[in-house]
Amino acid sequence: MNKLGNDIWMKGGSTNVGIANFDDIVYIIDTGSNAKFAKELLLEIGKGQKIVLNTHSHADHIQGNRIFENAGAKVYASDLEVPFIRNPQLEGFYLYGAKSPKALKLSFYKAKSSNAHPFSEIILPSQFELISLPGHSLEMTAVKVEDVIFCGDAYFGSTVLEKYSYPYLVDVKKFLDSLTILEKIDSKWYVPSHGEPTDDPHEDIEKTRATVDNFVNATLESLNTQKYVEEVCSHISQKMSIQLSLGTFYLFRSFISANLSYLETLKEVEQITPGLWQKAN
Repeated sequence: MNKLGNDIWMKGGSTNVGIANFDDIVYIIDTGSNAKFAKELLLEIGKGQKIVLNTHSHADHIQGNRIFENAGAKVYASDLEVPFIRNPQLEGFYLYGAKSPKALKLSFYKAKSSNAHPFSEIILPSQFELISLPGHSLEMTAVKVEDVIFCGDAYFGSTVLEKYSYPYLVDVKKFLDSLTILEKIDSKWYVPSHGEPTDDPHEDIEKTRATVDNFVNATLESLNTQKYVEEVCSHISQKMSIQLSLGTFYLFRSFISANLSYLETLKEVEQITPGLWQKAN
């Protein structure tokens, strides 16, 4: 546990989790990437009323939801994220486009379901602010508690970007807009879900923005010849030496598809026959 403010902590892990204690209620911001982590956190928090606030629905942020629900906690998230938390199989469905193959049924892609409720159904203490930062997911929400903002995956730590090569997202424009919003938020501590807490996130935010720009440009450059989405993925992964597994291929394909959609809105690329892309004339 890292103390970041009065009654505000972060428990570090492969996915960082926030903890805030107000009015005898413990608020947990995300629940971690595995059951062991969640059980340890539950023991550290101890008895008493608990409420879970999910930044978004990706499996590595909600794996502990069921454990906290079984301990009496209610789970909340933004409207568009709630169906995915209630029905985690939807994550594999949208990554694949149909019933998931085995590679997308692993726990990294599919959490156990929990009965999430929309944020509109909860009245939070005045010290809390919910900030919409979509792009990484459909409706990701940062949770600001006094002078500490738990950013979810609105940006990534530099060391995380170096390790994983690309920042997964579903909407490039909204993700970049969210980075701009985040830069304007005044806070003492900024806590990314993947990376270290910092009092100045601008270097990490700029690194995140530059990485996205790099992949958008690489996507455009790959269309020097007409290509299908999978061919764009293959071209970029080979050029940038990105190792893809049977599962991460679908994450990468989704990310590259988001780049193509973004470039299409900029009128830089066009789809000439079903699934076949080229630079715009």
